[in-house]
Amino acid sequence: MKAEIVQHSFGLPGSGGPVVALERLLANSTTEFGVIRQLEPARGINLGLIKRFIAELKAYQPSLVHVRGLGNEGFHAALAARLAKVPNILVSVHGTYQDLKFSPNQWKTEIVRSLLEPATLRFATHIATVCEFAAERAFLLPFRSKLVGVVPNGVESPSIMNCREAVRERLKVPQDLLLAVCVSRITVEKGYATLAEGLHLLDKGGSRFAIVIVGGGDESGAIRAMFKGLQNIAVTFLGHQSNVSQFLEASDLFIFPSLHENLSNALIEALSFGLPVVATDVGGNSEVVQKGGGLLVPPSDPSKLAAAIEQLITDFVLRTELSRRGRENVARNYTVQKMVSGWHDVYKKILGSAQ
Repeated sequence: MKAEIVQHSFGLPGSGGPVVALERLLANSTTEFGVIRQLEPARGINLGLIKRFIAELKAYQPSLVHVRGLGNEGFHAALAARLAKVPNILVSVHGTYQDLKFSPNQWKTEIVRSLLEPATLRFATHIATVCEFAAERAFLLPFRSKLVGVVPNGVESPSIMNCREAVRERLKVPQDLLLAVCVSRITVEKGYATLAEGLHLLDKGGSRFAIVIVGGGDESGAIRAMFKGLQNIAVTFLGHQSNVSQFLEASDLFIFPSLHENLSNALIEALSFGLPVVATDVGGNSEVVQKGGGLLVPPSDPSKLAAAIEQLITDFVLRTELSRRGRENVARNYTVQKMVSGWHDVYKKILGSAQ
């Protein structure tokens, strides 16, 4: 049961970027890793979870544990690794509570932001990020001596299913109507209020197209209600989907209006399918899109978002060129193979320095 390197993850399979990245690493690496998993939120300080992690880590006796993420979940894994006396604790930064603007439990958010995340970074012996933007964040400045690398997420080459016509028929979208797609959790943080306002501007101007929104969240329906009243733009909310690829293949462009972002798997996957992108000029979005494949707009700016969408839906030549550039961008910078190689380089760097 021993393993030199143990991977930590939080969330159900396929439920988020860090989990998906781990799944791809495990499937494409020749190294045998140990894994400690947390499937459900800790809901405060969970002593039982910490004890379980300690027991599992002591059984593995690793030289290195890779803790994926900050927040409450990263805190539990990093603390357990420290108490289990793992000599090397790598924390990779995939997101941070520092960015949350619309938390329903502000006091809980503040505890994680001001206490648990800094503690997690103190527990770490090494820190990595998934984009250059994150590596330069102010909250990491006190820990810069621990930074050991930037390893972007990677995506698989898309498997074309030839399902475009069938998916459009199921969605009741005419084959000749342009279809846009959004993929993310439906929250205000992901920019859906801005998107709704932008679509209303386009609708008043007579733009005609369809859009499908893939992702869970918005249990109250408050965000969905913002999209009511559109006359020329058909909006369909699909909820969480285990197979997102079919909707990417059936679509013509990808819209990603998030207010903040580290490095989104959904954005990279859209580019890999050749979808031209309209994304907000924030965090990892900027790094990805500047390398080719889309248009960047300021966050929380409905008019600029609407103008960029209008530019893409009316300019076939531009869409075609951005499609080509996006595929090239992913092949050059964001493959699973490149991600796996990057993490192995980081592990070798850490373990080599410990010898």
